[in-house]
Amino acid sequence: MLICDTHADTLWNMVCPDRPADLPCDVTREFLTACDGVRVQALAMYIPPRGMEASPTFAERELAAFEQLKREGWHQITEISQAVRGEANVMLTIEGCEAFKGSTDEVDRMADLGVRMGALTWNTPNGLCTPACESKEGGITPLGWTIVRRMRERRMAVDVSHLNEAGFYDLLDGGAPPMASHSCVRSLCDHFRNLTDDQLKQLFRAGGFVGVNFCPSFLSEDGKADVDRVIDHMAYMCDLGGENHIGFGSDFDGIEDWPVGLRNASEVPNLIEGLRRRGFGDALVEKIAGLNFKAYMERI
Repeated sequence: MLICDTHADTLWNMVCPDRPADLPCDVTREFLTACDGVRVQALAMYIPPRGMEASPTFAERELAAFEQLKREGWHQITEISQAVRGEANVMLTIEGCEAFKGSTDEVDRMADLGVRMGALTWNTPNGLCTPACESKEGGITPLGWTIVRRMRERRMAVDVSHLNEAGFYDLLDGGAPPMASHSCVRSLCDHFRNLTDDQLKQLFRAGGFVGVNFCPSFLSEDGKADVDRVIDHMAYMCDLGGENHIGFGSDFDGIEDWPVGLRNASEVPNLIEGLRRRGFGDALVEKIAGLNFKAYMERI
């Protein structure tokens, strides 16, 4: 079985100046190769506030960390079809497109390095768009559209996780459909980072993709969650037309609390078994586990 996870902050944890050196990562080579199947893990270069003003920038530090992982035997891919059974297959992504420095040349450089997905923003305005934590208003800026157009030309997915509603709807313009790498259902948990029913329906109709986030505060308003609560969000999305458009977007190494049964990447098979127990058929389980993300990346 192909198992894909569309968001983890492991690279940030490797370079974060405040992270205790002895704190283990949620995603390791051992965890990714511990279970049967073909594992693909997206690793995001997270850009913290003012992170592009540092020297070297945090993007460059995380690129160096990624190269370190490759030297240790992690296998970089740019297409899901390149994933190898028994390897820690990793796809490079970006969380915060200020990493592009407002330049299409930098989009090209990152694409040449294998970046296949870029979240336009995190929680900080960056001249491209407005984050969901700031306002529902204010769409993609002229500079943002310049960057989006080049991303699409380079077959780089435009990620709307953290983007506000105006920007989200702007991106449903008939071009390559966007994706949400790590988001949940607002009707089940009223958090600004989650997507409304209308957003989900329109994203699915457009051919987009949603990786369901494992962060308990996005899953339940009381901040408590388990494997079944993650599946609640997946089932709800399927009811809205997401059967062919959803998957896993754990946010491992970016969260400080975890659903019971999903403490790290080695426990993702618990979610697959939970889907089966819930009555999801084998074909649908395989779609959600990885085939839907593969199909999305091929569509764009």
